[in-house]
Formats: sequence, structure tokens, C-alpha cells
Amino acid sequence: MLVSVVMPVYNGEAFLMESVDSVLNQTYKHFELIVVNDGSTDRTKDILSSLNDDRIKSIHLEKNGGAANALNIGIKEAKGDWIAIQDADDISLPNKLEEQIRYICEHPDATAVGSLIECISGHAEVPMRNLQIEATRNHLSSKEHIHAYRFYLNPFCHGSVLFSKSIFNQIGGYDPQYKICYDYDLWLRMLELNPIHKIPIVLYQYRVHSGSISRKNQQTINEDWLVASKHLKKQLQERFKRAPSFIVFGKEEACEDFKQVSLMNRIDVSGYFYKDFENDGMLQLYYERNIDGIIFLEDISLISLFYKLQEKGLELNKNLYKIWAGYYK
Repeated sequence: MLVSVVMPVYNGEAFLMESVDSVLNQTYKHFELIVVNDGSTDRTKDILSSLNDDRIKSIHLEKNGGAANALNIGIKEAKGDWIAIQDADDISLPNKLEEQIRYICEHPDATAVGSLIECISGHAEVPMRNLQIEATRNHLSSKEHIHAYRFYLNPFCHGSVLFSKSIFNQIGGYDPQYKICYDYDLWLRMLELNPIHKIPIVLYQYRVHSGSISRKNQQTINEDWLVASKHLKKQLQERFKRAPSFIVFGKEEACEDFKQVSLMNRIDVSGYFYKDFENDGMLQLYYERNIDGIIFLEDISLISLFYKLQEKGLELNKNLYKIWAGYYK
């Protein structure tokens, strides 16, 4: 079974060879590696040109068009029926492909399978607490848990996933409008068709850079929320055959940021309510205004109210949705 490993890279000279070697050293040998150089201006092209291995195919794009576009180009060239993603500064453990191929052979219903990850530091040492926060998605392990919390956060590290090329083509590939969360959008579209499995062992090392760990990066926040809210809106719209309406609850700063997202996704929000709002008052508004759903921007300090709403009869992903917003202090 041929696996096509696709690696987009933009100015990735620092860790490129380490990443490429982690693919070439796989215990599973039936693979090709397609590296798409996305208009790099550093030594990336020279490094790729120096590689003398017939398993590697390099594609050099003249202009930087974004990772989603580069991935679509690479996958179009792929000969394998299964696609493995490798980010250019991460490391696949030697048994990654072997374990994933074994899994899909044992689970013929699986059209995509990820794994747990280990977070490692980039150039500068990243505090262990921050590495652990980045690995939060490891807690979503079973396919049932992944599906239930799919709007909460991205359940997969991009490079940890192996997926069917036919499913990828069926749903239209990566959406280039997203610059960061194109993988999250892809997983949510895949989950509309089939469960995505996760092998409960670490098979991939995700490199965390000190400049990327802060969730105050507004572009990252907005894309997380843009993707999640687009799909939860779509779910209700298909159910009711009309545009759904919501109320949003969270900390004030989170609610203010979500207003931008709701405008971009044309989400009808009847009102925003902050952390001191009581659950009975929210339920009253929900019923009085004939609201279709409550979007809960979850912070650990607010979780008790979420559970109270469930106790009152609201159901997760039916009329109660939660999105991770724990980056607000």
C-alpha cells in the first residue's frame, strides 16, 4: 500500500532536514515524499536540490500561495491512495506510518487516523506548562469523544493524520481562504461523512515556537472560531432549513472578539452575555427569544454554568455549543 507523504514548506531551512530525515527513516518503506516549496526565499530550495533520494519529489512554486494551496498541489501529484501530512519543522517517529497502516488494515471503516503527539521546543526553550497546553488535543482520543467535541477545539495535530485521498477529493481538499486553520476545516468536513480515529500512542512530535504559543495572536483566534462557528451554523441550518439564531456567553473580552467572527460568518446573534450572567436568566432568554442555540465561549472558570445548562435540559451540539476560549485571562 503506497503512502504519499506531503510536506509544504515556506522558509523552513532551520528544521527541514530533520523533518525530511524523520520521513526517510520510517520503518514502513512503501512511501513517496512530496515536498512543496511554497516560494521560499531562504535556503530551502538549495537544501531540497541537494537531496539525492528517488523517494523524494520536490515541487518549487515561484510565489508563496499559502500552505493550503501548497498541500492541494502536492496531493494532486500524489500516487498513493493514502496521504500522510508532514509539517516541515516537525518530526514523525520512526514507526508512525507502520502503526497507522496497521491500524487502517485492522479497521477497514477508517478513512482517517491520527495519533497522540509530543510537543517539543523550537529555537528557544518553551516552558513545560505551555507545551502541555499545546498538547491539550491529546485528551480527545476516542472517535466518539472527537466527534462530540469537534467544535470545542481542533482535535488533531495536522501532521499526525493519515487520510484517504478519495475522501479528501470528495470533500474538495483544503480551503485556501484559511491561512492557519485549514486543517481544522478539513477535519470538520471529513467528520460530516465518517468518524476520524486516533491511535492512543505518541507517533508525532509537534514543534512549538515561543512566538506561536500565545493565543493573543488574533488571526489564530479568529480562524479557530471562524471554522468552528461556520460548521456549527451549517449543522443547525441544515436541520431547520433556515438561518439559525444564537446567544453567546463568555468573558467580555471573548465576546467582543467573537462579534468579529459572527459578522464574518453572518451568524445571527441575538445577544452577548458575560460571565456574571445567571443560567436561569439565560434559559429564559433562550426560550423567550426563540433561540436555536447557545454558543458558550468556555473558560475553566465558567464551566459550572455550562453544566448547569445541561442539567436544565440543553444538549451538547444540539442547542448548546462550546468553543475553547481559555486564552483569555
